[in-house]
Amino acid sequence: MRHRFGVLLVAGIVGILSFDLYGAGIDKSIDIQPLWKAAVITDTQTSERDWIVALLYRLKEADPDMLIHVGDTYFEWSDQFILRAVADLISCRPEGIEFHLAPGNHDMRGGTLKFNLREAATCGIFRFDPDVTFRGENYLQSRVAVYVPEPELPVWNPEIVNHPGWQVEANARFINLGGNVAKPCRYVFKRGRIRFVVCDWEYSDDQYDWLRSVITHDDGSSATIVLHHAHHMDKLTRYFEGLEGRHNVKLVLSGHDHRYYHEKQGQITYITGAGIARSGRDCDAMMLSVYRNYLRLDRYIIPKGASEPVVLGPDPIWMCEGDFSEYRRPESPRRRPAYVKGPESERGIFYDLAK
Repeated sequence: MRHRFGVLLVAGIVGILSFDLYGAGIDKSIDIQPLWKAAVITDTQTSERDWIVALLYRLKEADPDMLIHVGDTYFEWSDQFILRAVADLISCRPEGIEFHLAPGNHDMRGGTLKFNLREAATCGIFRFDPDVTFRGENYLQSRVAVYVPEPELPVWNPEIVNHPGWQVEANARFINLGGNVAKPCRYVFKRGRIRFVVCDWEYSDDQYDWLRSVITHDDGSSATIVLHHAHHMDKLTRYFEGLEGRHNVKLVLSGHDHRYYHEKQGQITYITGAGIARSGRDCDAMMLSVYRNYLRLDRYIIPKGASEPVVLGPDPIWMCEGDFSEYRRPESPRRRPAYVKGPESERGIFYDLAK
């Protein structure tokens, strides 16, 4: 007990020092409570049920307005506890909170976002993939998924309702430039004067052109946050080369590496979450708090080697000045009915998506 108290005390002191470091020059006297909050998770590919439940419970306690996942959901695992832990966080309010996913490499199949994710995202229905989801060292082997007949998650967010890359009928297409190429999943959404840019999982020349076009367009946002699963600093920084002073990107959030990184280059801070993976490393989750004149990102952590899921934090790891506003959840647009058919769905189910 004394040892744990000492660890928590040290963590608290470090958190205070970190807050002062990252909050230098920002007037924090105006707002005590944030206007709104967004929980951030990544790489939820864990076999440690108690670890993911403990971290997501701490996020749920903070009562976020939104959940952002920076890729590699692993919702297909047959015992369902990853999906159910995330669904429990999403349902922290009666109407649910909106959920945004910047897909990771394990969320893709054959160059397309996995069918079960497209079905869950746009129809609010979740069914597990019937195939073996993965084989590999340090992972659970040959996990065969099961069918879940009832809805698990509400429709995730308005931006993907009519997005071509997120539809259940979306298929990979072959182009002369090589290989299977998905309809892009990337999109932009804006909440509380923050522009969020959701990227496809890996760097590409096509995404390079698209992202640079987006961030140099003045949409009235006070700050832009880029969500990009793969963490490769040489490629991430390439997106912004030569655009100094022409964009308002302040933060890039990524995952993939299963270890925590924090680096600042110019006006942009790059933060990679460790995620909640089975890796013998730290596990973490984050919370973005939005105040009227600044943003603050806090980190929750279960240290590597922990014998039980004691969550330390939240510790401030990043702050940013700006002019921000209240969160307003937009209404989802109406959609045409869609008929699902083909090899991905032998059921031939008709979804009345206009309801």
